[in-house]
Amino acid sequence: MSVFSISTVHAGTARLRLRPIIANAAIIAGVITGLIGVVADSAQAQVPTVNIQKTCRAAATAMVSLGSPGSERDEEICLKSENDARERMTKDWSSYDGSDRKDCVQPNGYLPSYIEWLTCFEMSRNVREMRQKGQMMTPVLPTGRDGYMTLPKVRNGKMVY
Repeated sequence: MSVFSISTVHAGTARLRLRPIIANAAIIAGVITGLIGVVADSAQAQVPTVNIQKTCRAAATAMVSLGSPGSERDEEICLKSENDARERMTKDWSSYDGSDRKDCVQPNGYLPSYIEWLTCFEMSRNVREMRQKGQMMTPVLPTGRDGYMTLPKVRNGKMVY
């Protein structure tokens, strides 16, 4: 019966030989992790494509049903505006904050719109900039003792606070 044992001299040599292998494995693991992150970011780094014709057709129909005289060009104008907004979003996509992309872009929502998404990005950016500059927005409506905003009373056509 043989017993396998490593002397302390051989164990020290084995550790010395394994150090560069372990270091290289750690570097490779870091590179792989980084590449996975880049691939995931690039997958999200594209403006989603949605059926904007459906949105524009529904918008044109809604305008006519609301009493607008409508025009044959309503849908065409809508499509041009939506495509312009998409082009701008594509150009600026990498500059949008990741949380804004998550909050603003809803491709599976009811009648998705590039114009709405672009407006959301712009508003989010503006609010962030105002907060950074310490510019606080004042409430439009007065706040009651309970902390809720209430509509002002109107007497003789004038608001009374």
